Amino acid sequence: MAPRPLDKQSLQAREVEIIEAALSLLEEIDVSQLTMDKLVDRVPYSKGTVYGHFSCKEDLLSAISNYAMRTMIQLFSRAAEHDESSRGRYLGMAFAYLIYSLLKPTLFRTALCGKSPAVLGKTTPERLQEHEELESKMMSLWLEGIDFGITEGSLDLPPHMSKQQVSFVGWASGYGSITLLSDDLNSCAGRHGLYLEREYFNTTNVFLDGLNWKPLSSEYDYRGLLKRMLEERFAQELEVLKQRGRFLML
Repeated sequence: MAPRPLDKQSLQAREVEIIEAALSLLEEIDVSQLTMDKLVDRVPYSKGTVYGHFSCKEDLLSAISNYAMRTMIQLFSRAAEHDESSRGRYLGMAFAYLIYSLLKPTLFRTALCGKSPAVLGKTTPERLQEHEELESKMMSLWLEGIDFGITEGSLDLPPHMSKQQVSFVGWASGYGSITLLSDDLNSCAGRHGLYLEREYFNTTNVFLDGLNWKPLSSEYDYRGLLKRMLEERFAQELEVLKQRGRFLML
């Protein structure tokens, strides 16, 4: 008797299982060394089953990128529930991104591979459509946060910048801070005496102060607000990090 076909939920769960196996493999090898055969050796599924989910290595990398966006959207959405102040919401979302990078460092490093033209060119149309939808949803969370600040009267957009430009600068500075202060760069002389959470907090507030997003960091205890928000909305993630010996030093 032929096995019963899996329902959609089971197929999605298996796809995530294979993606997690690929990420586990990428903790040991560089992405350039990743092959579908190595992935097949890592999972309890046949080559045909793996190829049934991913048409090639590039399609797998796109799937990893989509998986990263789904993870971030879930975390950003929780931070976006904060409605006491627009700047507090933005700060919470920024630290949700930091928590994501600490919880899933390999995913954080690998996700951008899905943006490569060589990868996108070999990605299935269905996954490309999903990629665009996820990217739009993720971007909307940040743009809504900026809209909240404008509506609240706490933020006036600089006349030479759009909401998308403000969002991009915020993301770029956050990504750069995390990357440059990651544990992978211990030999970097420029980071001597610096630690990630403090500099990330400072970088974010310098950016928001530069936008004149009220209240300014000199006018409000954002460190206290952030501690409360993280404890309320990300207790489970903080506990996982704690169990790994990683404490957020705010």
